[in-house]
Amino acid sequence: MDKRHFSYFLAVVESGSISEAARQLHISQPAISQSIRELERDLRTQLFQRGPRLTLTPAGRALVGPARRTLRSFEAARAAVEETDHLASGRLDLAVVQGFAVDPVVPLVTRFQARYPGLQVSVHEAASGVDGFESLRRAEAELLISDHPGPYPKHESVPLAVEKLLAVFPPQTEDLPDRPLEVAELLRHSFVQGLPRQSEVRVWFAAVVAAERLPPPTVVVETAHRDAIVPLVLAGAGLTLLPAPAARAAKRLGAQVRPLAFTFPRPCFLYHRRGPLSPAALAFVAMAADAAPPGAGRPADGVEAPVSG
Repeated sequence: MDKRHFSYFLAVVESGSISEAARQLHISQPAISQSIRELERDLRTQLFQRGPRLTLTPAGRALVGPARRTLRSFEAARAAVEETDHLASGRLDLAVVQGFAVDPVVPLVTRFQARYPGLQVSVHEAASGVDGFESLRRAEAELLISDHPGPYPKHESVPLAVEKLLAVFPPQTEDLPDRPLEVAELLRHSFVQGLPRQSEVRVWFAAVVAAERLPPPTVVVETAHRDAIVPLVLAGAGLTLLPAPAARAAKRLGAQVRPLAFTFPRPCFLYHRRGPLSPAALAFVAMAADAAPPGAGRPADGVEAPVSG
């Protein structure tokens, strides 16, 4: 087995067919087919079910993650040989759960790009909760930004600073106090909320409402399309809670914004697996660690944050 076998195998997996992989790699279909047969012979197992549609066998699915890590190891070795510690070129794959794509990802990526303009940063959406760590296990990304406690000892974490949440109301909302709002005052209005329901912020807010013996919020719209939330609020559907940067952008469009009289715990961590990282990932982790002030990423009100490892 060599780098070519894994490259061709992943190209077929990601494109869905041998013909499309051959087109993207600018090589012949027989060359890819031969490489797949050689890989199956070396591993002594079938990787694809042949038929009208090419599908992975269980063994093929199990190989995807190790194949991606193997190719990254090749890239790391080449980077070391070519002395690319200046990071003039390369790629970083970063997985991010919903709610953190603007804050803290935008300032982090902006700072990283300014420091290493030759690098390409690819930001993927990760599932919330423990499922988000699958992107690291399957090597779809080297780094993960999430608010969920790390489920495995094999992970390292760096706490990240995040801005406060603000309440964002439709422009036509009447009689809003010009001061921070309590939970009960928010519950007088209908809510526009993003999915998933098991996000750390939604779970915590539901616990606060229950602890104060208040009725649950009236949710008029739930959407997995986060880019639809602000337009829905501006159209009068209801209020929402947004990180400060997004709330300020909504205010410029006409929304009314108020601070909260209570503190949301917004833990946020940058995770990676223990073991070798690419030069780009190492640089991003180091930059994030340098930028994090004391207490960053840790929830308020005595809620315990996850620890490294």
